[in-house]
This record gives sequence, C-alpha cells and structure tokens, in this order.
Amino acid sequence: MGTALWTEKFAPQGFGEFVGNSGVLEIVKAWSLSWKNGKRQKPLLFFGSTGVGKTLLAEIAAKENNWSLFELNASDFRTKDIIERVAGAAALNSSFSGALRLVLIDEVDGLQGTADKGGSAAIAALLKEASQPVILTCNELYGDVGKKLSSIKSQCDIVKFDRPRFDMIAKFLARICDSEKIDYDLHSLQELSKNANGDIRSALLDLQTITEHSKKITLQDVQELGFRERQQDVFKVLQKIFHSKTIEECQKVRYTADVDSEMLGKWVEENIPRHFKDAEDRARAFHYLSRADIFNGRIFKRQHYGFLRYSSELATSGVAIQRQHSYPGFVGYQFPSMIATLGGSKGYREGKKGVAEKMRAKMHGSVKKIAREDLVFLEPLFKDEKKLLEWTALFEFDEGDLAFLTGKKSDSKLVKNILKDAEELRRAVFGKKRKALQGASFLEVQEASKEIKIAEPDAEKAEAEIPEKKVRSEPDARQTRLF
Repeated sequence: MGTALWTEKFAPQGFGEFVGNSGVLEIVKAWSLSWKNGKRQKPLLFFGSTGVGKTLLAEIAAKENNWSLFELNASDFRTKDIIERVAGAAALNSSFSGALRLVLIDEVDGLQGTADKGGSAAIAALLKEASQPVILTCNELYGDVGKKLSSIKSQCDIVKFDRPRFDMIAKFLARICDSEKIDYDLHSLQELSKNANGDIRSALLDLQTITEHSKKITLQDVQELGFRERQQDVFKVLQKIFHSKTIEECQKVRYTADVDSEMLGKWVEENIPRHFKDAEDRARAFHYLSRADIFNGRIFKRQHYGFLRYSSELATSGVAIQRQHSYPGFVGYQFPSMIATLGGSKGYREGKKGVAEKMRAKMHGSVKKIAREDLVFLEPLFKDEKKLLEWTALFEFDEGDLAFLTGKKSDSKLVKNILKDAEELRRAVFGKKRKALQGASFLEVQEASKEIKIAEPDAEKAEAEIPEKKVRSEPDARQTRLF
C-alpha cells in the first residue's frame, strides 16, 4: 500500500478531477481566463467548512494556468510588516519569467484575535493594489469574525464552498479503490462518505485506515470505524486527553476538539485537581502546564506563532502522559472558573465602566482609573438617596447607570423618581446661575450652556433673553454638592 498519505497521493491535479462544487469551479475557470486575457479581476475569497477543497482548488488553478504559486498562511504571519514585506512583494510583481503569479493567502480568519497587529489592514491595502491574481481562504466569514474581516471582504468577490454530496465522495473513493485494486461494494463506500459529513479529506483518510492491512472494505469495517466526530463535546475531549497513554492519542483528540488551544488549556488547568488524585501526578501536570504558559508568553511578546505547537502539546500531551497512576471511573469535569467569573461579572464591569465614562469629564481622569480606584471610595455615597440625586444631576446619569448604582431595575420607581428630581434640580441650578450672571458676553453664555446641559424646551430662548456669565470654578466631582 505504501506509507504516503492518500490525501497527497490522490490529490486532484486538474479542474476535471475536482470533486463537488461545480458552480465554484466554473467561477474560478472564468476568473482565471480573464486574468490570462489581461483583464484584472478582484481577488477571490473562498469560504466554507474544513476539507471541502478551498486550498486545493487554488493550487489547481495555478497548475492549470502555469502560474507560479506563492502561498502564505495568515494565521502564522499576522503582523503588518511581515505581510507587507512578504505577501506585498509577491502580489505586486510577476514571476522571474514574466508570467503571472497566484498569491494564496490561507486562513485569513486566523487574523481575528487581539494578536493581529495590523495584519488585516495590511492585507486589505495589498488587495487594492495587487497586480497579480489573489485568492484568500477562510472557514468562517460571519459573526464576530466577519466584522473583523470587513475591510478584506469589501475588496473581494466572495465564493462559498458547500459540502460535497456523499454520492460524489463515494464515486471518488470508488475510483481510488479501483486504482489500488481494493475489493469494495458501493453501499460501504456510501456509508463511509456519509460519515465523513462532506469532508473529502477525512473520507480518504478513513478509507486508507480501513484498507491499511487488507485489500477489502466491508460495511462492518465502516461501522467499526464509527462516525467521525469533528466537533467533540469538550467533556469527552478532556476525558480522552487525561486517559491518553501516548502523544499520538492526545494529538488525535486535540485535532477533533471544537475548542481553540487557549480555551482547551483553561479547561485542562481547571480540571487537573479533579482528575489527578495523586499529589505528585498533580504537581507534574501543573509543571507541564506552566511550561506551556511560558511559551504562550513568548508568543505574545515576540508575535511568533510557531511556538503555539509547543504550548498546545505541553498543555495536553505533557499533562497527560507524565502521570504515574491510572484514574478509572467518572470524574465531574467543570467549566473553567475564571471564565465563569468573568462572564458572571460582565454586567457589573460594563455598568462600572458606563458610570466612569459619565464622570470622566468632571473628574478630570481616565475611565480606567475612575472605575478601578475612585469608585471604590465613592460607593458609600451612592447609598444616600439625596447624595445620589445630586450626583445624577451633576453627571447626567441615565436609567442604566442608576440601576447599576442602586441595584434596582432600570424601570423601578426609585430610579424614575431620582431621574425626575435630578432634572428639576438641574433646572433650579440653571435658573439661579442665569439670574446671578447677567451682563455676560455671548461667548460666555455659550460656555455656560455647554457646562450646564439642561434638557428644557425653552432653554435656547431663555439664553437669548437673559445673558449668562461664565462660571469660573467647575464643581468638584469628589464633593457631593452641586452649589
């Protein structure tokens, strides 16, 4: 049979061998022909599930048109400087022979994290100026990822890849069985194709696994292999990781987990004490987890994502295979407490930030400093309704702010009464200042009106009739009196 992976050995070499997505195939053919005829085309953005042939079709397009291929994985090169230096040169210049060069930017949805240092903006700028054919791929295009890729999406023609039908995959597998002289029945291949759930690559790997030691495939072989779980439940993933005996077992489980490496690491960290009963096993597990954290720190500091392979391995395989004891039986794994705490306090943190933003102008400080330091000391003052009324008038708190400060609902009677009384108090303060400061210039009137934002219908008319004088001293937000 040979040891080469069949995904490489039987990879389609031309448009005619590509499986599924015939509509997409025609789009790429027409796009390629336009480039060959000297007509510049917008870049293509391929998106769809893993294993449907996005990267493969781009490679086939380069072969069919005799274009040199320049490939860049955006999830590995996220910074603006690298993308401009490496991909920019390729997209703006043809090959040495003068022929067109196809620039393939793979996994652009890998730019979504906070680690993206201008990478998406650099790619968007590159797409505007590209004089060579460009194809980008991604697995996800909507939701939060889509928002962060909006500048890229606007520069491209979006091409959606659907999962190939199981009968198309079965025919493809049948051709391979014929070439390898493997005995099969169509029903078995169809069942194998259904289990692959549209992932041609997985179906091919499953076929190679079943026929590794036999020139025959049966329905029983397919059923024993089981349904391929691409999005395993995280509790099952943890259980398999903690019970793994080899690195290969851990890797296989990690690749099928529907959770990113960072989140999986937090799950492992939370549940080490629950799974490892022996103190020495527990200590060794945390040792390897701490080593993973060191590599994560290096990734953040150096922006070198090649270290991710080490941190992911240490946080899973390193933790699992170092144990000296087995732990059979059920373990009640729990969601990471840190994530739960942050999620539970999200409303509180947002409320605190909203109040701090209202106070910033008169406190003459940053939102972060007020929320972190000042509100701790000012909080007792909010318990006094009279003081809270004055603060509401001064800082223009709204229903949401008062709900946070009082612990009541935004439509509660207390909140409504405070808002009503605060508006009356502000009108009264406005009236006093207006009478006391007659004879001021028009500019001083404007400045005073900016300082005292009163929502009253006749405010502009009143200002025109009775000039006001600018107040020289601003209210001190750390005092609870308005005047």
